[in-house]
Amino acid sequence: MAEVSPNQVNGFNLSATAVATLDDKVYVTYHIRGEEYGGEILTFDVSNSSQPKLLKSIVDLDADFNDLMMGQGNVNLWVAGARNVDVSGYNNTNGAVALKIRLTGADLPQNNAEWEAPLASYSASSITRVPPPAGQSNGRIFVTSGSNGGISVIRGNDENQIFHTRSVVNAKHFDYDNNRGVFLRGNGDGTSSIDIYKLDDSFDYETFTIPFDVTPLGKNGIDVEGDFAYLAMGADGLVKVDLVNKTVVETFSSNGNGLANAVKVADGVVYLANGSDGLILLDEADLTQLSSYKYDGSCNYVAVKDNLVFVANGSTGGLIILQKQ
Repeated sequence: MAEVSPNQVNGFNLSATAVATLDDKVYVTYHIRGEEYGGEILTFDVSNSSQPKLLKSIVDLDADFNDLMMGQGNVNLWVAGARNVDVSGYNNTNGAVALKIRLTGADLPQNNAEWEAPLASYSASSITRVPPPAGQSNGRIFVTSGSNGGISVIRGNDENQIFHTRSVVNAKHFDYDNNRGVFLRGNGDGTSSIDIYKLDDSFDYETFTIPFDVTPLGKNGIDVEGDFAYLAMGADGLVKVDLVNKTVVETFSSNGNGLANAVKVADGVVYLANGSDGLILLDEADLTQLSSYKYDGSCNYVAVKDNLVFVANGSTGGLIILQKQ
């Protein structure tokens, strides 16, 4: 339906990293690949999906934006990324940060974050808001941060209140469904671990190991649907695990060279963002391939809203909008 090329920051091409949706609006994050810093958050009106209208741009010359989600009654954007410590002055991080950005009455992000929290490691990988347990207030913000980082749980209204933190070798992605949270992390030996968290503020978890490796610098996104988790495992493709029996039930690998970066399950279809191989559609039941769509660049992230599919397609393609037929 449409394609919106990414901009430049500091003379470097930006790469689209993640997408969130709200009614007729789409929010897209960008970063500069490599060691340079530079990020942007774009807000589009997609009521006419063939002609997306840019409503707002927020540029940060000293930060990368890697992941985002809509949360807390659709009034905040939660963003995971990295900030240049030479500029920030943070002394308790190598760059990883989480941000809370409030939306205005017109659903546009404010220019400045309401809060920013420095975290362990060089860059934050994922951010997810989980509603508070019964009888409690403020959502719990689960943030993962890369190599020699970990997982942190922050109070939504107070970045200084940390409910839980763990240091791990290679923290990747967190997602949840109902009363179960799932945290994917690499073990550094060719295997990965899945921690199944209770979401009752005890932060107790069970762990099992799968014989698949994460990508050291990749996204390795996951999507939790009921009793199953769908894991984008880079060169090892897509892995579907049973969270009750703690077993691998299905796998899928493309015939190309792309890395499985992110995944979204909707209406019986698995949408796999598979890097240079593009967007691959699979049957949710058995992961048989239904279709594929390849564009220049790297398919980094996919979001589904009603009859539209939004693809963050790296530095070539940027935001791509598809319509279901």
